[in-house]
Amino acid sequence: MALEQYTPSPQAYQYSTVDMIHVYRYPEEFIIPENLEACKLLWSKNIFTIMCNNYDNEDSWITISTLDEHNRKVFDELCQTNPENFGPTWGGVGIRVPIKPSPGVDASKSFKELIDLFSYQDVQKDGYMTKEEFLNFHCGCFKLIPNPDYLPDLPEPVYEEYPDFSSYKKDLEYYMAHTMIPDKIRIFDETKMEKSFAEYLAESIFAKYYDEENGRIYYNELYYNSHLKYKKESKVPNL
Repeated sequence: MALEQYTPSPQAYQYSTVDMIHVYRYPEEFIIPENLEACKLLWSKNIFTIMCNNYDNEDSWITISTLDEHNRKVFDELCQTNPENFGPTWGGVGIRVPIKPSPGVDASKSFKELIDLFSYQDVQKDGYMTKEEFLNFHCGCFKLIPNPDYLPDLPEPVYEEYPDFSSYKKDLEYYMAHTMIPDKIRIFDETKMEKSFAEYLAESIFAKYYDEENGRIYYNELYYNSHLKYKKESKVPNL
């Protein structure tokens, strides 16, 4: 999928999280020029990005999306051995370099040395859904059941009762994860199907993004084409 020529608007870079397909199509609108090369290098490895720094940040960083098992192991090890460059970033985890963002101050070389530590991977779960997920969330073939993670009677932690912030934060995160969620969840219900999977798919916006070989429906052309490219290249024997 070729990138389109685009002139940034006056509001360029002033965004929160934006869908990856829009960022890929108009990268100059969402990513400061000094980070563009690094983000594109990550994308070339099918490591997609969630957010990156703007000029008002103190250092340069890129929040990354899901890693495969190998890259995740590499990342976790780097978080231990090199916490200055790998670890928490705005909106998740990612890569950091101690360079104050400023127009014309290129951080790409520093980012590249870190990105080169990761391998080319297939598109991960945030880029596709299974057949059951498609039927559940896009075709109305679901039923509601009690959410086993919902704990309405869990007492809220009181900061004054904790010896330190770390222990309070841990319990607060657990409390929020189990109380600020729906009391019911939807699961796939085959009995709600009124037609075949093939018919549902053919009538959907995802019809062009289905890989029958692995039974996955990709969310858009970026993820689908990136997956096909990886599948093709991974079958090429090493010379």
